[in-house]
Amino acid sequence: MPLSASLRQVMTRLNEGVGGVVLVVDAAGTLQGVVTDGDIRRAIIAGTAFEAPADAFMSRQFTAGRAGAEPTANLALLNARVRHLPILDAGGRPVDLLTWADLWKMPLVQPSLGGNEAKYVNDCLTTGWISSQGAYIDRFQSAFAAYMGGGEALCCSSGTTALHLALAALGIGPGDEVIVPDFTFGATANVVIHAGATPVFVDVDPVTWTMSPAAAAAAVTPRTKAIIPVHLYGHPCDMDPLLALAERHNLKVVEDCAEALGAEYKGRKVGTIGDVGCFSFFANKIITTGEGGMVTTGDKDLAAIMARLRDHGMAKDRRYWHLEAGFNYRMTNLQAALGLAQMEALDKFLARRADLVARYDRTLAKIQGMTLPPRAPWARNVHWLYTITIDEAVLGLTRDLLAEKLKERGIETRPVFFPLHPQPAYRNAVAHPCPVTEDLARRGLSLPTGNEMTIEDASKVCEALTSVLHSHLVTLMRGA
Repeated sequence: MPLSASLRQVMTRLNEGVGGVVLVVDAAGTLQGVVTDGDIRRAIIAGTAFEAPADAFMSRQFTAGRAGAEPTANLALLNARVRHLPILDAGGRPVDLLTWADLWKMPLVQPSLGGNEAKYVNDCLTTGWISSQGAYIDRFQSAFAAYMGGGEALCCSSGTTALHLALAALGIGPGDEVIVPDFTFGATANVVIHAGATPVFVDVDPVTWTMSPAAAAAAVTPRTKAIIPVHLYGHPCDMDPLLALAERHNLKVVEDCAEALGAEYKGRKVGTIGDVGCFSFFANKIITTGEGGMVTTGDKDLAAIMARLRDHGMAKDRRYWHLEAGFNYRMTNLQAALGLAQMEALDKFLARRADLVARYDRTLAKIQGMTLPPRAPWARNVHWLYTITIDEAVLGLTRDLLAEKLKERGIETRPVFFPLHPQPAYRNAVAHPCPVTEDLARRGLSLPTGNEMTIEDASKVCEALTSVLHSHLVTLMRGA
């Protein structure tokens, strides 16, 4: 911007999203100084008029990089104090701008593969057992079942196929209705449709963000055959009322635990409470096999049906003899090798997440207009993603603008799921009023929460978030 720019003009430019800095040049285009959102904030607090010249508050003592220099040399100039680096040509004219986001990037989730993953996968490659048979399938299933405290565990090709397999084994089909929370990933409803049944969308509880037992009870009809409670973002559902509802109406309960491995409801691990538990091992989950899933159950007969359906419906004692039209929902030995190594590190992963959550809580609990993730007193929330909600009226910015500002600082975030009921894929579903879901969907934002994150990383996220919110003090003051 020109030297003649006013504070108001610079503020307007900053609010357009320019990485928190405006470069001020003279008539020849030569850089004269930089104005940051912090400079503007200090000017406003000092009582400066909006029409005052901005150059009085710009910094003429700035660090700049050189066009044509090695990229690493310019990046080396960025640090905790220098977060905006103009790149100047030989005449001192800005040609580029490097920011903290170029120096440090924090992905939303990053898998941790530093244990026995390479060793076990290499064993598969060396022995040639790379398909859906091999020792690691049994070892992974056994390790998973042991972690769950017993029962049966069967590997699947994905969390979605785990859900579909459960519905098929329970006999859910055409003419049936299955109650599903409106606030979840689409796979939960997709499998109901693939089974030939009808999803019935109900609202979630405002405290837990998971299926409201009262809403589920109000949605039961003579066609209802099952409920799929989703342990969303790592927080368990309130299962006892749902189990009582299922008992009254003879309904099956399929737990969607895709995001909640290790979560507990009143001391019981999710996935062991309903008829079947279904887990996902996609790359962004708490443990990963790349793609993959698991079904768990305490019913041996049901486990045998799921094992048969998973393997083309073939008889266990007569090869190539199909008892029913099954599926190829098997996991490969390569994936199971990854899974076994991941199970060995699961406790470490969960402990790391607990530390990250504690760091987030210390800073974010102080911010008015921001609500921390749900934590019912009876729940162990494993925080698959640390997810907050934003009150735009208090903070002066929308969820999406906050996400954009954090992206400028190298931090990946993710909005929460859209409500399912208005989406084209579900136009033939049954939908009950879901005001809580609609509200959460507008305001929810997930922050980085990965097994590879450090406490320092979480601190940087907190610092960046706080900086973004402080920069909007000007906006709040202008609206007062």
